[in-house]
Amino acid sequence: MPLSVRSRTAVGIPVAALATVLLPVTAHAEPAKPAAGTALVPKAPANAAATWMSSKLTDGSNAKGDVGLTADVVMGLASTDTGGAVQKKVTDWLEANAKGYIESKGGPGTVYAGGLAKLTLVAGIEHRDPKDFGGYDLVKTLTERLQPSGRFTDKSPSGDSSQQFTQALAVLALQRTGGAPDKAVDFIAGSRCSDGGYPLYFNAAPDKCSHIDSTGLAVQALLGSGRTAAAKPALNWLEKKQLPDGGFPDSFLGSAAKGNSNSTALAVQALAAGGRTEAAAKGVAWLRSRQVNCAAPQKDWGAVGFLEPKADGMALRATAQVVPALAGKSLAQVDAGDAAADLEEISCVPGGGTPGGNTGGGDGGTSGGDGDNGGTDGGGSGGNGGSGGDGSDNGGTGSDGGTDSGGGNGGTGGDGDDATTGGSDDDATDGGGNAPAPQAGYDSGGSGDVGGSGVQPVGNPGGSLASTGTSSLPLAATAGALLAAGATAVLVVRRRRTTL
Repeated sequence: MPLSVRSRTAVGIPVAALATVLLPVTAHAEPAKPAAGTALVPKAPANAAATWMSSKLTDGSNAKGDVGLTADVVMGLASTDTGGAVQKKVTDWLEANAKGYIESKGGPGTVYAGGLAKLTLVAGIEHRDPKDFGGYDLVKTLTERLQPSGRFTDKSPSGDSSQQFTQALAVLALQRTGGAPDKAVDFIAGSRCSDGGYPLYFNAAPDKCSHIDSTGLAVQALLGSGRTAAAKPALNWLEKKQLPDGGFPDSFLGSAAKGNSNSTALAVQALAAGGRTEAAAKGVAWLRSRQVNCAAPQKDWGAVGFLEPKADGMALRATAQVVPALAGKSLAQVDAGDAAADLEEISCVPGGGTPGGNTGGGDGGTSGGDGDNGGTDGGGSGGNGGSGGDGSDNGGTGSDGGTDSGGGNGGTGGDGDDATTGGSDDDATDGGGNAPAPQAGYDSGGSGDVGGSGVQPVGNPGGSLASTGTSSLPLAATAGALLAAGATAVLVVRRRRTTL
């Protein structure tokens, strides 16, 4: 079934853009030749990314049967207010497959809290009844996994694999359904490391405590719950960990690690929501530099690569998690209520020589080169999963590499060149941050979908995260200036698997 694509007029175009000669190129036309020293980039990067990832869906409804990744895709679409018809079809598919995702391979009665929390978020974002979704009362089932300590845990014969992603996703999800219990939010706040960041695993060693992905998600949950003071030390820590080029690395890879799209997206969402506009804009500029531009084959336009602007086997997961950042949405702001039915047609403009993306408000800006900065359709951050899996707190090993935030099946090895043999894209580390090289209990890349114990767009549309977030236009202007100054992509050759 062909995807429906529409044209959309952007709003909020900066005055400077009025003096810019834009060369729109639809997805069905040959791109215009850019001026010397410039490159044609997607005019509205978030919407272009949404259109690209929708084209990769199987039967227009799912991401190769990967429930966690499919959930990432629909939340990414919702963040752009486009593709409402696709969102409905995808959410229908998720509802039909909810049972297998929540139970994973544990059998009847098993509940993986991360996967459960993620589906609860999807139901809220898509305005479905979370008390009747896929045969579950998601709210009741999730609340039943809340322990006296305030921690959400799994109910599984293989033990508990919950961690920070599980906790933050659950808090963000329940904020949409009447509010998260105070003790659940207190548990996040109380897990803070001595340096201000937040851990992936709650039993992390003091010298290896803080984790960028987990900190980004925890901050969004805290801000979405009105805990501004608790989030401040973590925001300070994130600013210190930002690389000079604007990206954020995998915390498990040491001080020499380069930035990746998923870690950067989560950190940017947190920074933008916390009012750290300059740092957030640097991160958005970095993300934009990882989007495939219009010099590539048309079928790849809009994709966001994990390490470089490349539509490879990792691109669908990376793109799905980055779209909310490009759209300028925190996890608490993503909502499908106003989505147009159609996807947006991809058009291209001169963008200053880098593969552009979005940074804030509407299209426009004059960030570099002879044209605009490639659009400023957002700010925030994408999503990023983590290591989750049976090897988190309980120390289990798990031959399939863990579980996707509690959902998903192991053993397939993922897709494309990003896959490893430690489990399917949807399990392994779908529940939490970036993991190091393959080890017992989690696979090599936890920057996965928001699923499982993972991360991603969700939250409370009416919560404090939305009210405390920075406006998109200042972020767009700053990111545009960074691109004009020559923010360049750092290409990392290490291949890694990104699941959640």
